[in-house]
Amino acid sequence: MVTALLISVFAGVVALVVVGYHLVNRRWLATREAARSRLVSDQDGPSAAVLIRSEEPASTVPLLNRILARQQITPRLAGRLRRAGLSGLTPGAFVLLFGVCALLFGLVGAAAIGFVGATIGAAIGAYIPWTALAWAERRRIDQFDEQLPAAIDMLVSALRTGYSFHVASNFLGQELAPPLGPEFARIYDEQRLGIDPETALLGMQERIGSVEMRMFVTALLIQRKTGGNLGEVLTNTADLMRERMDVKRQLDTLTAEAKWSGRLLTFLPVVTYFGLSFIAPDFMQNFTDSVTGKYLLGLSAACVLTGYFIMMKIAQVDF
Repeated sequence: MVTALLISVFAGVVALVVVGYHLVNRRWLATREAARSRLVSDQDGPSAAVLIRSEEPASTVPLLNRILARQQITPRLAGRLRRAGLSGLTPGAFVLLFGVCALLFGLVGAAAIGFVGATIGAAIGAYIPWTALAWAERRRIDQFDEQLPAAIDMLVSALRTGYSFHVASNFLGQELAPPLGPEFARIYDEQRLGIDPETALLGMQERIGSVEMRMFVTALLIQRKTGGNLGEVLTNTADLMRERMDVKRQLDTLTAEAKWSGRLLTFLPVVTYFGLSFIAPDFMQNFTDSVTGKYLLGLSAACVLTGYFIMMKIAQVDF
């Protein structure tokens, strides 16, 4: 009964949002449709051709695409998906996944505890996609950082043998494994199509989003404007990156104890709850059968999650 009620409320809220959106933005939607109709010519032949800049849709669902197209967070979300290597996942699909996870966990929490459980479950379900996206983004950036110093050494060797940067980028694109190899191959293809090298490098920096890649691109752009020995500059940059990686590994070692302590302290109450439910079900029944007990369980879960996030934040060192 509670599940059916929550589903009905969710469907009603979605319908209300959609209808309200069309009522509020009906003039803007009519203007956009009129402008689109003017771009379509009734004549045939070359004179009827109209060049329109094609943009990647935010979603394959037309309604969701129109909604997300006007939001400022959509380009940032698309950039994060590209940096995580999830280019096949559109921002609209991620938003739908976000809503489905929040709804499912909210229903589970509502069936277990009630309104408080629904709120906590929805918060947990909404947090899971963002956590998975951040983890995939960090993992791919770490892969770039691992490959970049060796790639710079290969680039310096190619430059010292007489290759230009344009040809050397093609060489790196062929020799390096993914994910860094295809990025250098893309730089080579963009320069062949007439894109300025500076624009191509800045585009690669934006797609990867790594501090090490920003150092590499900055060194190249400064050398292009001021001149100097590019091989020496890149060699020093690669050495600095290796030192940064060593320091980062030391920091990970030093903060591992705090991170695992936070995970253990978070996992321990869960084990205790299920253990007592198995060993002494009558004792735990006082919590699950009473409204006060359910609220206490929900409050305990919220406190445990809050403590976990605080400990992970303390153990995280920005570097």
